[in-house]
Amino acid sequence: MLRGLGTEIRTFVSARDFVESYRPAPVECLVCDLRMPGMCGLQVQSQLAGKGLLPPTIFVSAYSEVPSVVKAIKAGALDFLEKPVDGAMLVQKVRGALERSRQMHEQRLASADKSIRLALLTPKERLVAWHVTTGKTSKAIATELGISVRTVENHRAHLMEKLQVRSAIELTTLLLD
Repeated sequence: MLRGLGTEIRTFVSARDFVESYRPAPVECLVCDLRMPGMCGLQVQSQLAGKGLLPPTIFVSAYSEVPSVVKAIKAGALDFLEKPVDGAMLVQKVRGALERSRQMHEQRLASADKSIRLALLTPKERLVAWHVTTGKTSKAIATELGISVRTVENHRAHLMEKLQVRSAIELTTLLLD
């Protein structure tokens, strides 16, 4: 059913094999049975979450016990399908999970980029940046920090260049997001 999505599909002999070999990918989705020998789907989800890894997950089960469904969803599962699974529904849910995964990957990249850029700032540039986000003028910042307006403007120019922003609004958006 899922081969038509044009993605790599991997199956595992056991849940433990999957957990031990799992490596995050930019676009991914886990389709996991709730009841499996050795390790149940909720344990798979818990072990991945314990490692800080949580791929978009769709649970399937012939036994949709309400407490298990609630626990899975609260722990971050995207969906829970009852067996026998409708093929078209599964394909639709996996497409949605892959799109969600793509969005999560873009957010991780943006966050890493932001962290890298912020790490380039000196402590004084960070301080000036924070003051700029509060809407203060260079003169007000200079007075508050006990430095010259020219020094504030130099710090401001350097931090804007390092952060690759062109305006105080872009700076504020970057720092407050």
